[in-house]
Amino acid sequence: MANLEPYIDKSVAEDIYYFWTRVIEGFDYRAGVSKTFNNDDIAIQAETEYFGPNVTMDDRLRYMASNLSTNPNISDASRVLNFVITHFYGGRDCHRVLNAEMDPKKAYTDFERVLHDEDYNKFLRSNLDKAKAIGYSIWSKTELHTSLQSAANNYAVSQGRDKHAINMIHWLAGWITDGTVDRILNSKTLKECVEILCSKEGIGAYYGYHGGTDQSTNPKISFTHDEPFCIPGPGCMKTLKMLMPKVTNSIAPPGERVVWLRENQEKIFGKLHFDKYWHNIEVSGQKVYTFEQTELTTYTAEVALCQYGIYTDLLKMPEKISKRRIATHDVDKIIRHLHNGGTTSLESFMN
Repeated sequence: MANLEPYIDKSVAEDIYYFWTRVIEGFDYRAGVSKTFNNDDIAIQAETEYFGPNVTMDDRLRYMASNLSTNPNISDASRVLNFVITHFYGGRDCHRVLNAEMDPKKAYTDFERVLHDEDYNKFLRSNLDKAKAIGYSIWSKTELHTSLQSAANNYAVSQGRDKHAINMIHWLAGWITDGTVDRILNSKTLKECVEILCSKEGIGAYYGYHGGTDQSTNPKISFTHDEPFCIPGPGCMKTLKMLMPKVTNSIAPPGERVVWLRENQEKIFGKLHFDKYWHNIEVSGQKVYTFEQTELTTYTAEVALCQYGIYTDLLKMPEKISKRRIATHDVDKIIRHLHNGGTTSLESFMN
């Protein structure tokens, strides 16, 4: 791999390091690790949403690790697919809302059951409809889901169903019968898993790569999110262009640039400090990750570089900062509404 240090714009590297440290400060503050937060940067407020430069800072992955990874009640196939919907739907607490379940350890979808139990399918669909009626979206707001929605609807229509958000569940359940889930479980490397995902209709590089790295939190999977393989998304590519503007694909393809930056992170940016709270996630006394999360990994380097591009955009367009505020939903209240049969009026619910 080429030495990219001569191509680095040092002023950009310094600014990226500043941004990452401030984002970490925000996560520390929200987690109660620190008691104060400095709001002097208009684009990095305490509640401004950025994905953190550590896998344990991703609330979706933290949810999976804490509630799904080692849950003995979930089959291997359903575990794979519950991990997939965490990102493919993306809405916070999507598992609890989908299943109208207060207890996160019981809030998972039984994909084998989806294949044969229409009453169960109606239950899941009804929960989505009722939650949508009171303003909850199963789809995350910071990612585009169009291609996934189209693939899911195409599959469902071919099975005689109408277009609906629940079709993501039917489409993924079909991965059990067509062998896709077994291929994912037998993947030896992250790259192999990503290639399997990208072979499916509607899954491009972004969801293929992130869907693959999500599976690294699955104890039944042998690869990790820190393998020397990366498919940078558009946001990451934008930052790479700012950081090393003269590097062409012939010098180093984008994925290799991310891997190189991960391997040379301290030299290029400086050492990032992660409180011990972020080093791993423990469930029943067992650590979920096989190694401590004390520095950027290949995956988190891609994510963190992408977030810097968002930061520079917000500085140029401060009117958009308010739209990056961390979304909050009283999910317990939503679930109580679902348990009530969804009969509460929208006005009553909001009040």
